[in-house]
Order: sequence, then C-alpha cells, then structure tokens
Amino acid sequence: MWRWLWAEASSQPELEEALEFAGFGYPAMAVISHKKMKYLTLRGPFSSDGINAFLRDLSYGKGSTAPIRGTELPKIRDVEPWDGKEAILEVEEDIDLSDVELDELPKDEL
Repeated sequence: MWRWLWAEASSQPELEEALEFAGFGYPAMAVISHKKMKYLTLRGPFSSDGINAFLRDLSYGKGSTAPIRGTELPKIRDVEPWDGKEAILEVEEDIDLSDVELDELPKDEL
C-alpha cells in the first residue's frame, strides 16, 4: 500500500532532518518503510521519467536504504498551507552614504 506526503520546503524540519534533506536541494523525494525505519532518497532528476525509474528500481529491490534518524518517525506539524505565491521580500531601508568617503586614500608605505 502506498501513502503520500507532500510538504513545502522547510515546513517540516524534523522530518527533513530525519531524512537528511538538509542542503540537498528541492524538490526532494524519499520513500519510507515505516516498519523497517529505513528510507531511500531520489538522487536522479525530479521529472516524470526520473521518478518512474526511481520507483521501478525500488520495486525491483535496487537502491541502498539508510536508517531513519531517531527511534520513531518525526511528528508531522500542522502548518499554514502554501498560497501558491512567492514570498514577499522585505523592503530594505536605503542607507545614506553621503558621509562615506569613496575616493582612494593615499598609500602610506613603510
């Protein structure tokens, strides 16, 4: 039986840490065996063909699994759903550079 979980990047940090997604890049995909407490991460292209090949190889027993960190699966947190929009960047305050001297200073040699 297959079960699916989709999570926006960084919204489930405990799960990402248990699956060693830190610094991996997104999108990322892993298959988890809850009973064996092992997982396998997609290392190929995140495309229809790449995912199909990954799942096919998995069904043939190919691939090297790794143990899930910890003694149990991390709890999934309730989070606000993604609205599908890009995050709003904070407007940075302009810095007054009028008092900064940008001309080259004379070089003092010893």
